[in-house]
Amino acid sequence: MKPAQKCNSLSKAKRKKLVTRSTLGIALTSLAVTALLVDPVVLIAKLQLKVAPGSEMYKMLTSEIAGAYVSAYLFNISNAEEFLSGADSRLKVHEVGPFTYQEKRYNTHFEVDSEARVLRYRPFVNTTFLPEMSVADPADVNVTVGNTALLAIATAISSHPFWSQLGLNLLTRRFGSRAVVTLSAQDLLWGYHEPLLAFGHTLMPGWINFERLGLLDRLYDNTREYQLELSLEDQTKFQVRRVNGRAGLTAWSYNDANKRSRCNTFEDTYEGFSYPAGLTPERPIRLYRNVFCRMLEVDFSGTSTLDYGPEVYVYKLSNRTFTRNPDTECLCSGLGCKDGLSDLSPCFYNLPVMMSNAHFYGAPAAVYDRIDGIAPDERKHGGVFAIDQKLGSALQTSMTFQLNVPVGDVAYNKEARAFANITVPIAYFVVTQPEVPENVKTIFWLVYVVGPYAVGALAAALGAVGLALLAAAARLLCATPPPLSKQAIAHALHCELPLIKHAHKQTSLSDHV
Repeated sequence: MKPAQKCNSLSKAKRKKLVTRSTLGIALTSLAVTALLVDPVVLIAKLQLKVAPGSEMYKMLTSEIAGAYVSAYLFNISNAEEFLSGADSRLKVHEVGPFTYQEKRYNTHFEVDSEARVLRYRPFVNTTFLPEMSVADPADVNVTVGNTALLAIATAISSHPFWSQLGLNLLTRRFGSRAVVTLSAQDLLWGYHEPLLAFGHTLMPGWINFERLGLLDRLYDNTREYQLELSLEDQTKFQVRRVNGRAGLTAWSYNDANKRSRCNTFEDTYEGFSYPAGLTPERPIRLYRNVFCRMLEVDFSGTSTLDYGPEVYVYKLSNRTFTRNPDTECLCSGLGCKDGLSDLSPCFYNLPVMMSNAHFYGAPAAVYDRIDGIAPDERKHGGVFAIDQKLGSALQTSMTFQLNVPVGDVAYNKEARAFANITVPIAYFVVTQPEVPENVKTIFWLVYVVGPYAVGALAAALGAVGLALLAAAARLLCATPPPLSKQAIAHALHCELPLIKHAHKQTSLSDHV
């Protein structure tokens, strides 16, 4: 007797359709969910910010780029003769400026160390004068300012023995140096001849290695060794790891293991052009550039939405930056800590020079109580930073810093005597990030505005098609079978007839019993 033919509820063709529709439906539905959970537009943007050959970030770091605008404002002394003679007891100043320059930055010795997950390079910064953003050509404007060299050297010598002070007095008279000088803004910013400096350079080249003193000339001194090492780890991307091979500030006792602290190590420190993606308000941030000779503390202030889409975290320069606290304690070993001021002397040839916010913003009034013309204003003289929270890009930067000479007890020097125990403001600088280029704005517009709608529409379309395919697969399983053909009926009878006969036989036996 031949075995009964096996019966299937779905044909081979229908089984193939079921598998195909189910697989595609599940795949498309999963893609829809993934697109909603992992924004592909942001993912693509992050890939472009990766430091790898071909990425936009790599191109930027290996090319000359237009950097920040630096606007110089000079404190012109309007009562110089009266103040020096003692007729006026208060120093009167007013600011002259801006004289605006744009940084042009390029990096040499560029190296991506994939194994150590770090980036190394040596930044070089040059500047270009921008007449359209300035009050005049600096060569055409004369200003009267405190003689930084004489006031600083006189202050440095004030703690030395009498014979050293006498020597400075003799040199001052010999060279005809005055505590106040009138010169062009160009010379003040980029270098003027001061006989005392020239003599110091000749006599003590290890201490003073330049003959001309210019404020920007010293700040943009490309002759100094300066190599940066930044992290490429996702959680600490672009964080400063080392400068010149050291993980802290050697100028502030980092080399002494017993004096290492957050104050002189590069913990939570960034150069300022980019930050890790996915910032949170709780993440601490500090800024470092070699001209500051220290880290600057910044505090989270709030959020804002820029007109081209990005939602940014807004930070402000913290009041802790220029006050004595555990984060600044290591900075008190030179000229001492004074609220509102920060010592630059270890990075400024050990000359007593101090940094502050413009117009001494945030400093106690006692710091400038003998100076007229100082008008601190948070809007003008504070520091604000806007950082994209998704990608970590710095989109807006505006900060100020001021150079001052904290004149000590210089009564021994006839020329400098009138300035004794006054913190003399020389100039301040406003550092502003240029407007974001249009192509970068387009990227952020796609990420924040177009992207979410496009991803949402794509996810909806994928989800709808996926669910439709799954529904079609379900119908294949649950659909009512179509009318049977003669062959199908014959096949069914062939399969079912033996069972019917068997059931009928069982019923007959039961009735007989």
